[in-house]
Amino acid sequence: MMSFTNTICITKQLLTVTLVVALTSGPFVGQLPGQAPDLEKNLPPQAKPRVTNSIGMSMATIDAGTFQMGAPEYVVQVALDGSRFRTGQIFMVDDATGSSVRFELVDADTKATPRLYSPVPFSGGTTTGTPSSPAQIATNIATAINAQTDAGNLDITVNVQGAFLNFVGIGLFSAGRINTDNDNRVIVRKPDPYASNDERPQHAVELTKAFNIGVTEVTQAQWEAVMGNNPSPEKNPYMPVTNISYEDAKAFCAKLSELPEEMAAGRTYRLPTEAEWEYVCRAGTRTAYNYGDSFDNSEQDLGQVLAEYAWFNTNATTPQVVAGKQPNQWGLYDLYGNVAEWCEDVYQANYYGDNPPPQDPKGPTAGDIRVLRGGSYVSRPSSCRSTYRGSANQKVRSRQNGLRIVCIEK
Repeated sequence: MMSFTNTICITKQLLTVTLVVALTSGPFVGQLPGQAPDLEKNLPPQAKPRVTNSIGMSMATIDAGTFQMGAPEYVVQVALDGSRFRTGQIFMVDDATGSSVRFELVDADTKATPRLYSPVPFSGGTTTGTPSSPAQIATNIATAINAQTDAGNLDITVNVQGAFLNFVGIGLFSAGRINTDNDNRVIVRKPDPYASNDERPQHAVELTKAFNIGVTEVTQAQWEAVMGNNPSPEKNPYMPVTNISYEDAKAFCAKLSELPEEMAAGRTYRLPTEAEWEYVCRAGTRTAYNYGDSFDNSEQDLGQVLAEYAWFNTNATTPQVVAGKQPNQWGLYDLYGNVAEWCEDVYQANYYGDNPPPQDPKGPTAGDIRVLRGGSYVSRPSSCRSTYRGSANQKVRSRQNGLRIVCIEK
């Protein structure tokens, strides 16, 4: 009888402990509170190979590659049949109210007159022997748009990158596409409507070396294993560590690199560059989110899609256990929301426009403001896009900020 009584008391104690864990772990996210997430479950076929380090951190092996970094502006893509344009090629832009303004190219050499729309003159080369270049025609298109009073005096300018003509300052417009009866066409492509100027211009970046990156944000258990403390206000070993500064994050990378097991394996750790972070977040995509574009929906509608991949301001009020949402195509979790992730780079608003290095860019050389990527649990959907750039002083500690780290193997 005494044995039975003791069993009841032990059971009550266990129930009490379980209740406390549940209350301090945040909302249920697909696994028992306090239980390690299954990082191999339901991975997409494109998921990258994994390696595990001495503290049990899962790292995805990322190949070198080239991608388009940053948010697109309105882009006029000129597809040429040979090197000549033709009279009658049409393009249009729509203003914020949905009213369209159409333009057509007119070859001035042929004395042609516009049929229906605002003319954009060019030379087909009949008289001059030198047809207008895409850059010259782009300038003429910009002039025509600026001449429209409905355009809101945007004073757009153009920069040319190969066959892509990037219209700076045309953010008022949505996009339209007019196909023509010939092989030539001029297309105005829609940009990311939530992008800020510091995300532009979109530009090609090549990462020349493979690297490993954390499958998840650094957890509290991993941080404590290296640093011997846990600064996070909300405690759970499988939540991301928070309340850390950029300097704290750098110290973690240095101390992890100095562990005997890591030194023996030839592994060193650092924060990702901004380019590396966006490269793995995009996972080969060119849309605003790595699961697609939803520009025709409201932010609330965007949030309903984003909720499958992220913890943000409509489904969380605190950080959550890592890997509670779907991974991206390369098998990485929580790139959107949960906690914002420190990057190595100094933040500079116009860095993309100052011709950054095309290979392995590392950001400006000096400054106290550092880049944060991905948004956090307090972010709106528009602040959880692949190109969104957050920033903070490198000494700031916030419960919204954490880190994901890169491993370099010798």
